[in-house]
Amino acid sequence: MWTLFRTSLPKLSELAIPKHSKSIKASLATLSSVSLLIGGSIIANDQSTNSLDGVSVDSSIDPFPTKISGAANHLFSTDYTLIASGVRSVTFLGFKVYGVGLYIPRKSESTVVSVVAEFLKTHPGQTPQSILDDKAVSQDLVAELSEKVPYAMKITPVRNTDFGHLRDGLTKSILANPMAKRMREEVSSGVEQLREVFQGFRGSVPKNDTLWVVSDTKSTTIAHETTAANTFKTLGVVTEPVIAKVLLVSYLSSVKPLSEPLRKNFVGYVENMG
Repeated sequence: MWTLFRTSLPKLSELAIPKHSKSIKASLATLSSVSLLIGGSIIANDQSTNSLDGVSVDSSIDPFPTKISGAANHLFSTDYTLIASGVRSVTFLGFKVYGVGLYIPRKSESTVVSVVAEFLKTHPGQTPQSILDDKAVSQDLVAELSEKVPYAMKITPVRNTDFGHLRDGLTKSILANPMAKRMREEVSSGVEQLREVFQGFRGSVPKNDTLWVVSDTKSTTIAHETTAANTFKTLGVVTEPVIAKVLLVSYLSSVKPLSEPLRKNFVGYVENMG
């Protein structure tokens, strides 16, 4: 679970919107104060193997950086911070596939607060955790976050693989999401674009390299980071916005999440915001 070093502000989990109007006004006033102060928060993972410089996701790969400087990386227009991490495992085969980290712009943390607060207003008596644990409602909240908060997903294989497997993993995950049935045309178009992005990239991808999935809420950039050489190569851009939405829902909603550790880590982050 994520620990937030902060002043003694109330947590969002303590600000479930009650049914009485007077209480609602008081809660929203408190949330407004939280929104103004969240931008200066410093996030760290509470596991003993981690530090402010890196989060140990799996022993077979390098720790994930807690911060990414926009000035030092062309993929990011501003500074990003790591808010959740975990491992993707194939349960029925019993092995780990890749480490995964979710980054958002540091300046967007206040947006997460406001989106969750507004969502709580329409779900009286609930908390961020109860909403994110609800299979039906969690998809709606995560989908709304994807429309308002840019994000970057760091996917780092724990064993040698290739671009074909990474492509197939992404496309299958998107098509398996329940949202894909409700938006068939958009998803079909987006998946076709995603496949085109990988055309011409058929070589191997060593473990500890990273596939970056970077969403600006409108389009999604796919890039490959070669860890040994510390180089980045952009594979292409998916312009269909639904792809970024479905991917984030696939990771963070409680409907068969691609990485339950990542999802739980995200729930902990939201619960401790403020």
